Amino acid sequence: MSSSLFKLGTTVKSKQTRLFLGDDVTNRNIQTYHDPKYPFLLEAAEELRALGNWSKNEIDLSKEKTSMDSLTEAGRHVFESGLKFAIALDSCAGRGPLQLFNDYGISNNPEWELYLTNHQNNELLHSESYTEMVRAIFNDVDDFIDSIIQDEEVQARAESILSYFDKATAVLDKRMVNDLIPGTYSDIDDHEVRKAIYRSALTLNMFEGIRFFSTFATAWSFSEQPEKLFSGSGNVFKLIARDEMIHLDVFQKVIRMLRTDESEGFVEVAQELEEETYDMFTTAFREEMLWIDHLFSKGTPLIGMNDQILKEYIEFIFCVRMENIGLDYTKIGLVKHNNPLPWMDNYLDSSHIKAAPQEIESVNYVAAIDSSKDEDIDLDDL
Repeated sequence: MSSSLFKLGTTVKSKQTRLFLGDDVTNRNIQTYHDPKYPFLLEAAEELRALGNWSKNEIDLSKEKTSMDSLTEAGRHVFESGLKFAIALDSCAGRGPLQLFNDYGISNNPEWELYLTNHQNNELLHSESYTEMVRAIFNDVDDFIDSIIQDEEVQARAESILSYFDKATAVLDKRMVNDLIPGTYSDIDDHEVRKAIYRSALTLNMFEGIRFFSTFATAWSFSEQPEKLFSGSGNVFKLIARDEMIHLDVFQKVIRMLRTDESEGFVEVAQELEEETYDMFTTAFREEMLWIDHLFSKGTPLIGMNDQILKEYIEFIFCVRMENIGLDYTKIGLVKHNNPLPWMDNYLDSSHIKAAPQEIESVNYVAAIDSSKDEDIDLDDL
């Protein structure tokens, strides 16, 4: 459905909107945040501005190439594979949120627009930071970037994850055509659009809370070695992880709201897609296990990290993430054991210290939540 940048007429009041597909959803005019319907979105946007105000140039990456040159073939494979996948996924995350969840005239809630803009800008900073990591490590940047597209394992994993976004975009495109030429796609109505939005929210939830975690765990494992390899990259990943956990918290809240709040218009859709939702998590879990096999297919170069340990950690993460949006992980055969990598909490806890990125070597400047606890992020504690 088409919408204008500014429409004269009745003022858009936040509390008279829904998050998605509200009445007169294409009406957008004054951006005002004095009486928000979703104050948690304004809080998250402010946290992203306050904590996400770091520069890609503020982390010391001068020792990264020395770390890479010291690795065995197995070590290079683990680190490079994780970095390649992170770059591929964040390239999509830097484009997708605004397009999928705000464009196409599906929302005119002002605080949602504000949050998403900050979210997407945050993802673009992550992509910029990866570029600095690649420049620091590899002699030929173009050669490494080209290798991402040529890596069949990376591409297969990314294609599976992103297919839900592609399907959602196709539905939204058809909706826009129907707005111009009514009845062109008779199978596309608001119910189908809601299903596309809900699937996309679930996918982004897995983006932020699961799919990056093999990369985080292995990257930080290098930093935990006696030689403390890739300490600069590890610090970049700390900052990225902190941002991603804020994103995750927002989408967990959104998904729970869509699943339970009748006024949002998604409860029936969530119930209809319940079986498909579990199928999505089942597929994601299987793919994560295969990816871990690929990461360690040449052996493990890391003390305290191998395929079995990482699989146990990823299963733990799946259980936590599913619980947090009201799903029963036992329905896909998972068991929630104790966190097998408790040291990860050093990277994922809030330190309650507002340090500048350049102080990261001397201050425990870490991310937003303890992933071992089934609870929301307390944004006041960031």
